[in-house]
Amino acid sequence: MEFQILGSLQASVDGTAVPLGGVIKRRLLACLLLNGNRVVATHKLLDVLWPDETPRTARKMIGNAVRGLRIDLAQGDPDTRAHLLTRAPGYQLRIDPRAVDLFRFREAVEQGRVEAGAGRHTAAARTLRGALGLWRGMALADMAEDGLSWPELAGLESERLSAVEEYTEAALAVGDHHEVLGPLQLAVAENPLRERLSAQLMLALYRCGRQTEALSVFRRIRHELVEEYGLEPSRELQGLERAILAHADSLDGPASPAAERRKTPERLRVASLVAQQPVCRPHPSDAPSDAPASRTVSRMDPNDRRHGAEFGRRRVSVVLLWVRHDLANEHGADGVLRTLADVEAVLRQESARYGGVVASAAPLFCAVFGAAHSNRDDATRAVRAAFALLERLDGCRPAADAPAVEVNVAVATGEALLSPPAASGGALTVTGGALDRGLRLLTLAPRGQVRVCEETRQATEAGITYHVGPEPPEGWEAVRVRPAAVHELDDLRPAAPNGPDVLGASTARSRRRGAGSG
Repeated sequence: MEFQILGSLQASVDGTAVPLGGVIKRRLLACLLLNGNRVVATHKLLDVLWPDETPRTARKMIGNAVRGLRIDLAQGDPDTRAHLLTRAPGYQLRIDPRAVDLFRFREAVEQGRVEAGAGRHTAAARTLRGALGLWRGMALADMAEDGLSWPELAGLESERLSAVEEYTEAALAVGDHHEVLGPLQLAVAENPLRERLSAQLMLALYRCGRQTEALSVFRRIRHELVEEYGLEPSRELQGLERAILAHADSLDGPASPAAERRKTPERLRVASLVAQQPVCRPHPSDAPSDAPASRTVSRMDPNDRRHGAEFGRRRVSVVLLWVRHDLANEHGADGVLRTLADVEAVLRQESARYGGVVASAAPLFCAVFGAAHSNRDDATRAVRAAFALLERLDGCRPAADAPAVEVNVAVATGEALLSPPAASGGALTVTGGALDRGLRLLTLAPRGQVRVCEETRQATEAGITYHVGPEPPEGWEAVRVRPAAVHELDDLRPAAPNGPDVLGASTARSRRRGAGSG
């Protein structure tokens, strides 16, 4: 017979569940399993079975429960049966430790610690992950639901958390920071004052390229420690914060194959767009060769009335695209401008496809949705366009003769002031709260993600799936278009811009991505 207490209490023989009867018998078995192969005094059984008031017939009720358990334990292979013995001053459940998930868990955790101590971190992570896999929820969850509160249960939860920390330590040692990030975030949310967990989360976030979020973990736990207990974080945690701020080499860890597969490419060589399809270049007057790359702005023809932008104060959604160049290699100004022109061509096409218009927000690229007139789905169009942009830019093939860039994308919704082209040298300019909010998000948006503000999320949650997360400044991560919303946009998209399509094949892929998202 096998027993499971790392979750609801269960017993089975050869895979078949064994009914355990009423509350008294189940609690008695649980207490004896927690103290397997040890004598449990009768007075302790009285306390744990009836913590408030002990009935006069309590000892008789225990005797009846013991007889019922002995009948249940008689099932299965005689060589592996558990035996409930009467031993002064109470009872003892003699059992093979391998038949109880709690003892298998403890054995595996000890083995994992030995492996980690010997420097065998891969084996330790595997062993500890298997140990944690024995947990099916809170220990004795069914009894806890009924109000059971034994000190042993708090001790078991502490054992589980220690195993989580040991596993995380081993996983970080072999570069599996991407693998442990999600479980770590959940564990810290449930145990906000556990410093070792918070330190591990900070390190995992830092190694995933999310330095700002790593520092926010430190600020959060420091605030709670100071406010609730008047204590500063430990020296170790403060040292980790300083190391993150200094980008200390000691924080860098090895990259496992699994982590590398999930890692967003650190750089996109966007100029490879040129090699795949011809590009409609901006007019030379729009991109003077002696202009700094960071000041290159997107232009809109003042005579182009297809967009019909209405100028002044209005509510819009903006997609911000931040292109940062890698100037480590010697690339001339012409190469930088060509790269920016290619990115702008993609932005123009995808924005037009979803009903937006390109504007100036130097040194950024910006697309405005709702410039002509406000639509109920402007925010949704903006997020869909952001998805399409990443889809196309992430698919670029490296080109050795072009500067590499990093691309960050954010979407924000709110009040903005639109200035007409004539007032800004041919460029529609957007300023105001929506742009300010987007800029804050943009500095925190990890590569390969679309981050949106709370107002955008509320306006689009019927059609876009989001990862649950904090409100700004961190923002929400847009994950995918909901399947039922793929074809729900109002039919307001203008015709595709004149000129050859950039990456036509990639555009088709982005359409398929929207139609097949789930």
